[in-house]
Amino acid sequence: MSLKAAMPKLSDKQQHERRTRILDAAEQCFTRAGFHRTTMQDICKAAGVSPGAIYTWFDSKEALIGGITARNRDEVLASFAAMATASDFVAGMAATLEACVLNQPRAKSVLCLEIAAEATRNPAIAAMMATFDDAVRTSLADILSRAVEEGRIKPQLPLRDLMPAMNAIAEGMFWRRAVDPAFDAAGAGRAFVAMVSAVLRPTAAGTAQKPGDAPGSAELAEQGS
Repeated sequence: MSLKAAMPKLSDKQQHERRTRILDAAEQCFTRAGFHRTTMQDICKAAGVSPGAIYTWFDSKEALIGGITARNRDEVLASFAAMATASDFVAGMAATLEACVLNQPRAKSVLCLEIAAEATRNPAIAAMMATFDDAVRTSLADILSRAVEEGRIKPQLPLRDLMPAMNAIAEGMFWRRAVDPAFDAAGAGRAFVAMVSAVLRPTAAGTAQKPGDAPGSAELAEQGS
């Protein structure tokens, strides 16, 4: 009997759990030591698996970055559901901001900054980031367009101008957390919600806000307490 035949076959659940453990280990190693200083052996040790187990799913560090980026993309797109379905669009936007920025550990910002830096030198990783960005832009454009059609918002600016600004500010808060541990993300988040709300001119539930109260910011306020 060959060694391969003697090896137990993992169930789908076990394969998913092992792949997740490998990606988690890669995130930890890349965050701690950076992309170039981290070796595949470092990741094997952190994940508690053999090299063969890693190469079953990921044949290089670039492939691991691809797996991490795809997982981050899916998490961000899932968080957009709050904006897509909330009757109070701004409250939904605040919930999305919490999920994507405020509730993320600082280590996540450090890792994403490391990936972004590598993308400036590595075309393969740059392509991964471009795919991530395209998916986020497409989803956000669809959500905002439908919110306009449904009468939930009445933007003062064209969406083609508003969306890049929203992305830049939200991403800026996310990156800032990587370089400044004392950064008040909750305070910046409240300001972001108030500013964007003023431009989006939300209707329905958003019109019932008290004067001077940032729409949809109740959850954000709790983050700063």
